[in-house]
Amino acid sequence: MPACHSGIQERVRRQDVPTTQKECSMIRFPLPLRLRPRSVVPFAGALTLVLVPVLSHVRAAGSQGKRAGVVSTRKVAARHAATTARASLVTSASVASLGPLETIVQTLNNCGPASVAEVLAYWHIYLSEAQVASVLRADNGYWGMSPVDLPAYAQSLGMRALVGYGGTEKLIKLLIANGFPVIASQYVSSYDPIRHYRPIEAYNNRSGIFVSADPYLGAGHVISYGEFNAIWAESDYRFQVLYPASRQSRLNAVLRAAGWSQTRAFTQAIRWEEAQMRTADFQSPGSWIWYNGYADVAFDEAQLGQFKKAQSALAAATRQGISPVLIGWVRHEIQLLERHG
Repeated sequence: MPACHSGIQERVRRQDVPTTQKECSMIRFPLPLRLRPRSVVPFAGALTLVLVPVLSHVRAAGSQGKRAGVVSTRKVAARHAATTARASLVTSASVASLGPLETIVQTLNNCGPASVAEVLAYWHIYLSEAQVASVLRADNGYWGMSPVDLPAYAQSLGMRALVGYGGTEKLIKLLIANGFPVIASQYVSSYDPIRHYRPIEAYNNRSGIFVSADPYLGAGHVISYGEFNAIWAESDYRFQVLYPASRQSRLNAVLRAAGWSQTRAFTQAIRWEEAQMRTADFQSPGSWIWYNGYADVAFDEAQLGQFKKAQSALAAATRQGISPVLIGWVRHEIQLLERHG
């Protein structure tokens, strides 16, 4: 779910977006947050920036990391994954923690890239928010990062990504207990209904809390189970997991233990998205559902192997004038799944 960050202490009205886009037209941020302006990355033709593009951006990012003295290595990630993979599957635990995860303070509308960078660091792949954003927000889209970007991006790093819907409290807990940090797509809070990504690093049934290395609200941010589910519902309980290929079997076992079904989840997601596309918001160019609706449906249909439907939805997104960068990510996912389906 694309996201914006917000806060309490200061309000800034963006001048470059219509005020009808009320979800993000008021951008609020805490005083410690340093906003670094980031120019739009130019793209020529339909997709010069996207897929060859992904690999070149990632290689460049890796070079920058090495020059800064931080080495990103797949071998280290593989060793880390192999060590944790040997443990028995945890099906019940009252308390579990993977943290503290590295907390990366986000810049404007970059909670998604910051969250991805935090999870990659857990797997010993060290990239900055700016390096991740240069790929996942290559068009500097107003609605922030789209999760449909993640599978191709993860693949370019030698990793994998699950972009899921219909998550549950049980699933989040089992992922954490079995060594998978998970990114939740939620509101910032019940009092601050701005779309937001946050990595979850721990939970405690005795206290009834999840703990997040929140790129906006800070390290060790505590959320009660009740609050967590309330602010998660708006996104259809979306979640994202980045992980090494060597952990695929363990992830599959966790999903089974949690009762999560890909077919059921993506079928329900399409229904949810299509219902959103029947609302008045969809008729408002620039709204979140106007921008993401067809692209999300196309991505979800591809996960179900419905490739003709996916291509049709993607064509509708193209006619609508959606960013060619977002179109390119979804097209790549469709082609990849068709080849391996």
